[in-house]
Amino acid sequence: MKRKQLIIGMTLALAGAGMTACGGGGGGGDAGTGSSNISSVGTITGFGSVYVNGVKYETHSASYRVDDEDRFDDSSLAVGMKVKVEGTIDSNGTTGTATRIIYDDDVEGPVDVGSLTSVDASTKTFTIFGMLISADASRTVYDDGASFDNLAEGQKLEVSGYFDGSQIVATRIEKQNDLDDEYELKGTVSAYDGSSISLTLLNGASAGPYSIDGSAELDIPADPTGQFVEVKLIDQAGSLVAIKIETDDDDLLDDDEDDVSIRGILADDGMGGYLVNGVSFTVDGSTEYEPESLQGNLSAGMDIEVEGYMQGNVLIADEIESEDGDIEIQARVIGVSASDAKNGTITLDMGNGQSLDVQTDYSTQFEDDSASDLNDDDSFNLGELAVDTDFVEVEAYKDGAGNLIATSVKREDAGQATKLEAPVDTYDANVSVTLLGITYTVGVSTRYEIEDIYTDAGSFFSALNVNDTVEVKDIEPNGGAEELDLED
Repeated sequence: MKRKQLIIGMTLALAGAGMTACGGGGGGGDAGTGSSNISSVGTITGFGSVYVNGVKYETHSASYRVDDEDRFDDSSLAVGMKVKVEGTIDSNGTTGTATRIIYDDDVEGPVDVGSLTSVDASTKTFTIFGMLISADASRTVYDDGASFDNLAEGQKLEVSGYFDGSQIVATRIEKQNDLDDEYELKGTVSAYDGSSISLTLLNGASAGPYSIDGSAELDIPADPTGQFVEVKLIDQAGSLVAIKIETDDDDLLDDDEDDVSIRGILADDGMGGYLVNGVSFTVDGSTEYEPESLQGNLSAGMDIEVEGYMQGNVLIADEIESEDGDIEIQARVIGVSASDAKNGTITLDMGNGQSLDVQTDYSTQFEDDSASDLNDDDSFNLGELAVDTDFVEVEAYKDGAGNLIATSVKREDAGQATKLEAPVDTYDANVSVTLLGITYTVGVSTRYEIEDIYTDAGSFFSALNVNDTVEVKDIEPNGGAEELDLED
């Protein structure tokens, strides 16, 4: 996917001599404790405590608010849910204690008829009540009978994810019971007269009008026009009726929070500025970048984490870190080295005696999609991986030192084909291709594709260049490519 280049150089003069940024002397610190108060918005990447935005939060004293109901422990949460964690983070920056965890789905309802579209082999889009949603084959977590392959119009889904300026990029999709007749929708009130309500959704689509039940629970001003709200709907004989309306926070953040971490999809706000998960943010000369090459190269569609503090409804960025994983690996685990449950190295069998080491940390999403998930929490840790038996699907990126850093690891049942998708290091036409130092030979039985369209060897190698992204499938694995696909 080619990304739209954002305009760089937007700056903001900070009013008030006493105002400073988190990470560079910001407020919210707990003197003498080595920890600071923080609000962190991101997806849950693992359990055994709760992992969000690269931090392991102890939850022994946390309160939970899940889908507008009070809950009591982590069992109400799941991998892929976008949550807000309030609490403290230790001086090491990787551990902390949660005092409150909040989750609320972004939309719940049936997939609109005529809206389901296959963008490519790994992406589908659809709408629910007109809200556009993008689902990914590997990056989205599916549960309760939902799956990428079986998405269907009319299917009742609960979706959590990041708004990228035009759509919700789903991080989690749950299938609801076919008999479920209650739905949820969020948007800005465009019309209201006490008996009906209409909304403008985040993507600009109009929803409604919906009639309001006479006994509906209303937690809104007398005139809520212009307010961002959540509407709970019920299907009454084919007509959608509002049974609850309450004001809602479209970004989970308060305007004066002084130590904030938020992860999401980078978008252009159309006015020369930035959005992350729908939140406006700005950079200045003191903003730090990880990797440093991000500075001047932020692009729409990137998965990033921004740390800073809120000034009104704008997040002032102290640090921006890329969370993009543009390398995909599917292979058998042949080695595990771990310093704790999530920090370590997984060694993968790439065929013909070749292997790859992938490093994991607290930012890595651990998803269990195998029969080995005995505790049914959809997650696992490094200590649970069975060497020479377990099979994983990894998304990763190369850091400045050339190490492979996993953004997600999904445990699969054994019997999958070995796959590697990465930029090409070198190639010898009609002989071999090398990716990440792993060489695969080609032969008369190799199948060639360019952007998923079948071609021949001559056309494939004529179109191939070093640094192009290629997906290799090695079924045995024995170092021989059964399939090569040149990606865009």
